[in-house]
Amino acid sequence: MTKRFFRLGISIFVRAGIKILLYLIKSLPASIAYLLVGDLLSRLFYMLSRRNRNLARRNLKLAFGSTLNSSQIESIARASFRTMGQTVIDTLRYKDLTKDKIKDLIEVDGLENLKQALANKKGVIVVSAHMGTFTIIGYRLMMEGVKASFIARHLRDRSLEHIFMKICLQVGQKIIFNRPILTCMRLSMKTLARNEILIIEVDQNFGAEGVTVNFFNRSAKMASGPVMLSQRSGAPILPVFLINREDHTHTIKIEPPLELISSGDEDKDMRVNSQKIIEVVEKYIRKYPGQWLNWIHKQWENVNA
Repeated sequence: MTKRFFRLGISIFVRAGIKILLYLIKSLPASIAYLLVGDLLSRLFYMLSRRNRNLARRNLKLAFGSTLNSSQIESIARASFRTMGQTVIDTLRYKDLTKDKIKDLIEVDGLENLKQALANKKGVIVVSAHMGTFTIIGYRLMMEGVKASFIARHLRDRSLEHIFMKICLQVGQKIIFNRPILTCMRLSMKTLARNEILIIEVDQNFGAEGVTVNFFNRSAKMASGPVMLSQRSGAPILPVFLINREDHTHTIKIEPPLELISSGDEDKDMRVNSQKIIEVVEKYIRKYPGQWLNWIHKQWENVNA
């Protein structure tokens, strides 16, 4: 009973916090909002959240080993928390901006790769990561004349989930929840059949349901969904990432379609193709480690630091 009331109290506090953030973002100039709300709150979260702070340091040590010293690890961990703050601000702010303003703020590099892939009329599977303000990738690409849906996990707090769903629907971006699995697969296949893009973040630990890959020279479990959907639909897989710049503008990087193998052995193809996906993800994380948000998640659960 005590735990339930505690969770309820946290839920009410978070919802109130989101509403206050929305008010501040609408009322304050962008530069002030990023400084006061994004930067200062992320610093406070870093100071108060000992568990997440230590987990980020642990994961950075596991990923980079002796190539980073303690000062570099600390710097990247803090940068990742700042990215979280900017992601919150951007997600709440961009829904109220004009299309022209958003196009000015978010450059798209490699759009021709997406257009050429869509020309096959089988849809496109976009694999991405929780990097930069990843939440606005689909919103920006929709301004280039494509339709986008993304696969998401249910949030523990359903009322908070409702707030973010409302934001997504407000900008015309569809959500497909990963549970129930059969429903997710059915809706995903329909999305691809309509020659739309399906966005999947693949950089989380998917446990027993995932496929084993080598991630930062360690065994990890990646989502099997992208390769499975590609095998069934014939849709190409394009890696796409959003990179934040210092001036709070962004660049979306659209890579060419991955060259997938199709040997007739589905299990082998699943392993090899999933590894190709995670290698591109790792390349971007290594290049922009301070922009990856998932340092605070257990990527390698069976490893002791």
